[in-house]
Amino acid sequence: MEIRVLLFVQDGEAKQKYLDTLTDCGVRVFVSTSFFHLSEEICSQTYHGLFFDLSTKMKAIKENKVEVYRLAEKFPVAHLQMDRGSGAIRCFHVGRQTGRSLHDFIDSQCRPFEPQKLRTSMRREMHLPVLLFRHPASKCPERSITKDISPGGCFVITTRRFTQGIEIFLGFPELTDSTPIRAQIRTVVKWGMRYQIPGIGVKFEALSMTQAAELERMCRPAAGR
Repeated sequence: MEIRVLLFVQDGEAKQKYLDTLTDCGVRVFVSTSFFHLSEEICSQTYHGLFFDLSTKMKAIKENKVEVYRLAEKFPVAHLQMDRGSGAIRCFHVGRQTGRSLHDFIDSQCRPFEPQKLRTSMRREMHLPVLLFRHPASKCPERSITKDISPGGCFVITTRRFTQGIEIFLGFPELTDSTPIRAQIRTVVKWGMRYQIPGIGVKFEALSMTQAAELERMCRPAAGR
């Protein structure tokens, strides 16, 4: 099975080093130098995972942090950094264990992942009541609202401490089917970060057909927009 990955990196020495290393890992690599200006070829492909050069990502975050995280929210993501002195590549990803990196990420996260296209539709800003359950059986969920939402995930405003990568459950009282939705935390914005609304960006992991259809209708742009 062909494994396709998308590498975000600006032109330079690191780009070729990453390409050579990833190719040696047996994956097909597509490259974009920008998070915001994506070619038709890049958008038409499906991917098993994304690789971010850390310096490229940090520059993009200064321009539009929200869009950087939105782009990646439904994919396995690894961050790459090249040591300028030795040329060695360091790989960071959720769930990494000591002594395991690139090959581990590709085999354990990319290979079993059903390939998908990049999400080109924007989240819709919508303030929906939401209940945050740390466990399905929790009797005292946190009450909050969403900042924005899409059929694939949402951003929930909260000042409580959460850890990236963990599983939580979200209940939406306004949905016809209000059964808590299993989700994974993909981004965490801590309280006190300058000019940032605190909260968590999540990817929905398990939706009922009714929930998926209703969210799709809610997020659909109004006619004429």
